[in-house]
Amino acid sequence: MSAPTRYLLSDFHALGQRYDVHYSLPEGDGGEDDPCLMQGHISEHRLAPGFSLVNSDVQAFHTYRADSLDMPDLTLALVLQGQASITYTRTQPLQPGACITALCGDGRPMSALHRGGAHLRGLNLSLRRPQDVGEEALAELIEARLRGHGSALSCWTLPAHLLAGIEDMLSGRWQGTLQHLLCQGLSLQLLSHGLASFDSLPGPSPGLCPRDRLMLERVREHLHQQPGDEHDLTELARLACMSSSSLRSKFRALYGETVFGYLRNRRLDQARQLLEQGWQIQQAAHHVGYRHASNFATAFRQRFGHAPRETA
Repeated sequence: MSAPTRYLLSDFHALGQRYDVHYSLPEGDGGEDDPCLMQGHISEHRLAPGFSLVNSDVQAFHTYRADSLDMPDLTLALVLQGQASITYTRTQPLQPGACITALCGDGRPMSALHRGGAHLRGLNLSLRRPQDVGEEALAELIEARLRGHGSALSCWTLPAHLLAGIEDMLSGRWQGTLQHLLCQGLSLQLLSHGLASFDSLPGPSPGLCPRDRLMLERVREHLHQQPGDEHDLTELARLACMSSSSLRSKFRALYGETVFGYLRNRRLDQARQLLEQGWQIQQAAHHVGYRHASNFATAFRQRFGHAPRETA
């Protein structure tokens, strides 16, 4: 692999002019005139026809925000390492193995927040317009999703077999035409899963006013920041300034999962990160709120498809 590239903030400003994306540093630039935002490798693959695949493998030095002001009609992003937070029709945290598919039917912007000090690896697949696709049936399928959902965001977990294929594609042993063929094939698989993810989206929630969304995000952020604490539905409802039953139904409507389903997934995602950092299984389990290692191991296997010891 070639030597890593240093990407300055000015480099991203120039990139943003090409794609109508605004980059900013919400925590400041540390007094530097043109700070180095990250170092590593970013590559773009033009896939025929109409699709663009961007692969990122970088070390981020600053927390940065990207505001996409002219969204493609279809965007698919997945996180392989690190984490991000997407704000579109709702705020969606992304952990390793998580994917989002975004349909843009009304021109609304999307924001992504990436934390500094982290190794970030991921893929982004985009299609500017369905009519750019050469295959009529595929173009009609994408247009049907846009007609049916307008602007919508779905979040789904990358299947293990597809993750293995992507890691193989990025391993460095494929070059030239063979790598391009792999990119093309894997991108079509990603697209299939991404479009299918809208079939299971919850129905519209007319009862969610802006204040509801703000209060629900307060609860979600509380769970995200303190997954190891004991959490009680009554206390969470008090934090949201609504009844327990309203919190249950409105949280599921906004985020597509239950309050404690979100907490469980957040705990397991953090535990996996700790195991990857060298923590002992018992330590990681207790840190994220599991009192019994056996319960932790069962939940971990259900979420990730393998035992915790295979990550540690």
